[in-house]
Amino acid sequence: MAKTRGVRGAASWCAIAALLYLLVRGLLYAGAGTLMGLIQPGASLAKPVGFSAATVALLQLLVGLGAIVLPLWALLRITRLEADDLRIALPAPWSPAFCLPVFLGLANLANLTGALLLRLAGAESPSTSLPSGGMELLLQFLVLCVLPAIGEELLFRGALQGLLRPCGSSVAIFGPALLFALLHLDPIQGLTAFVCAIFLGWLAERSGSILPGMALHFVNNCLAFLNLYLRLYADNSVSFALELFVLLFFPLFGGWLLLHARQQGFRFSVGLRPGVDVLTVFTSPAYTLTVLFLFLYPFVITL
Repeated sequence: MAKTRGVRGAASWCAIAALLYLLVRGLLYAGAGTLMGLIQPGASLAKPVGFSAATVALLQLLVGLGAIVLPLWALLRITRLEADDLRIALPAPWSPAFCLPVFLGLANLANLTGALLLRLAGAESPSTSLPSGGMELLLQFLVLCVLPAIGEELLFRGALQGLLRPCGSSVAIFGPALLFALLHLDPIQGLTAFVCAIFLGWLAERSGSILPGMALHFVNNCLAFLNLYLRLYADNSVSFALELFVLLFFPLFGGWLLLHARQQGFRFSVGLRPGVDVLTVFTSPAYTLTVLFLFLYPFVITL
């Protein structure tokens, strides 16, 4: 009963942190756009007329950093969350040779599923551009690869998972993972994000550290960044070959590793903290309403 009451409060704070993340990101994005408009009439982050790609990327980096830092600071100041709960520490022995292929396999299997759903719905994936090189490309690398790997793991697998951890590993993994997926504000991207977040949450619980998750998150981002860059600037056959290799090899190889590990007695549940059922997070009205809001938000803004 105590754990049930505890999960309601922790889930509520997780929901508040998710909404604060969205709010701060939106305010900083609007503020940066307003500043750009004052300097160059008609300009904004969405339409950066008169601004260099490096300036835009730097502003995006600051917006992303602020959206992570402010909710994290608030949780550390207001809630029972302590710095040690973030698990920024050396991990217990873990196997990158197993975890990385399995993680990339799950991520790319989710990507394939998302692409199939897009095709069935007759929709197209949003296009993304990258600079060809120079400081602009480096800043975009920081925005798309480095900042998410460090900042998102720190906030979601560190702070939010730390809040829910006393209630059990399962609910600590699931609660932040669902919010993380919905905050992508895109059902297809959210599917991949949810699958990745579940695995990274499990790894944080199993290893006792968020550092392995940061490493895996970073590698996955780098592969996506490389695929996008080659699609834009390399020969079509090269980009297609790499993309096909990544999409097919890792799910197959990761599945083989997982099957082999299971035959050797591997169990995902070993080393996890017992506790309440994952669905107990929905006993928190704040969490439930936040999930509904984040789920409906992308559909509302497109009307």
